[in-house]
Amino acid sequence: MKKIKIVIDTNIFVSAFLGSKNARLVLKEAIEGDFLLVMSKGQLREIKEVLYRPKFNKYITPAEVDELISLLSIKAIVPVIYEKIIDCRDPKDNMILEEAVYGNAQYVITGDDDLLVLNPYKWIKIVNLRDFIKEIYDL
Repeated sequence: MKKIKIVIDTNIFVSAFLGSKNARLVLKEAIEGDFLLVMSKGQLREIKEVLYRPKFNKYITPAEVDELISLLSIKAIVPVIYEKIIDCRDPKDNMILEEAVYGNAQYVITGDDDLLVLNPYKWIKIVNLRDFIKEIYDL
């Protein structure tokens, strides 16, 4: 069976380090190659900037953040963005749509209402973590 291409929004990465078992499961399986992870260099920078914030130091050290970013850099499919997308009401989230469209992803996994309200976007399902797990693992 063909592997599913997914875009994981930055807020799901944060949730994984704050203790969400579901977020950890999806992140682990994406890193292990059970899913094809689509991610831009801009999102890699965003994840690093967010997880470097002092409030996250008790959950993840800067060295662990660097290790995560290195691993994601190796594992992720980095799409070529041909045109800017401006369909999201929060301009910062257009990056996620661009990754999904130009990376030909089937899913965007997010907790962000600005993205969730767009579901479906073109052929892409934009779902929260719980719904993704229910659908993929048939729970």
